[in-house]
Amino acid sequence: MHQFRVWMAPAALAGVVLSASPALAEDTAKKADFGAFYIGTEIGVSFVPSVKIKDYTPADPSVFGISGVEAQTSPGAAWNFDIGFKLTEAFSIELEGGYYRNGFDGFSSGEFVNAGLGSTPVIGGSGNFQQIPIFLNGKFELPLTTANAGSDGGALKLELMAGFGAVNVGANISNIAAADIPGVTATVDGNSWVAGGQLGVGLAWELNARVNLGVSYRFMMVNSADFGVATFSDPALVGISNVQSDSVFTHAIQATLSIEF
Repeated sequence: MHQFRVWMAPAALAGVVLSASPALAEDTAKKADFGAFYIGTEIGVSFVPSVKIKDYTPADPSVFGISGVEAQTSPGAAWNFDIGFKLTEAFSIELEGGYYRNGFDGFSSGEFVNAGLGSTPVIGGSGNFQQIPIFLNGKFELPLTTANAGSDGGALKLELMAGFGAVNVGANISNIAAADIPGVTATVDGNSWVAGGQLGVGLAWELNARVNLGVSYRFMMVNSADFGVATFSDPALVGISNVQSDSVFTHAIQATLSIEF
């Protein structure tokens, strides 16, 4: 009888362990969410306070230049897509691309200048600015709440992000006019790749162990962009070469979605 009890004790313990194994494995999988790939997307609205154009004042009287030009923009679209890898439970790296588009909303200041004719205000214009960022990001996740008891979702996280890379910045603006030269318009249609960086902060809610929904804010900055040559409708006028901007700052508020694999 004692021998039977001795053999039954390990057998009973093994049965308990085996019956608990699926639950333990599932719990471990939920907690050890590092070492996983994920994809994410963010979509929302972008704001570019203004785009300042660098002065170009040639001494040649046959060439027009520009001075003090500042373009205003309207709110636009901000979309990003990222592929990431969780190195730890708190830190991830990701490769991110995107597309930003803001409408041109007129000039708040600026003049066409000419060494022989003087200056005249820049007016009119229609079109848009576009940005295509490609960034390598690092992202930290800080838990604010834990998952609901008996559930694999419900946790709230604070996300902090920083990235650097390159951004293609473009302008497509036509019908730019000079106040004192009727009938002549200028067009800027060019783009260039420039260095850029970004910072972001967001809140993410675990819908379940693999899916997160949230909201985020990001600040993106790029260095001087080159929009190429400004051409005139009158072929007798020499185009303005090297239309360049100062640094461009972009703010974006976006809804976020990420899925782990």
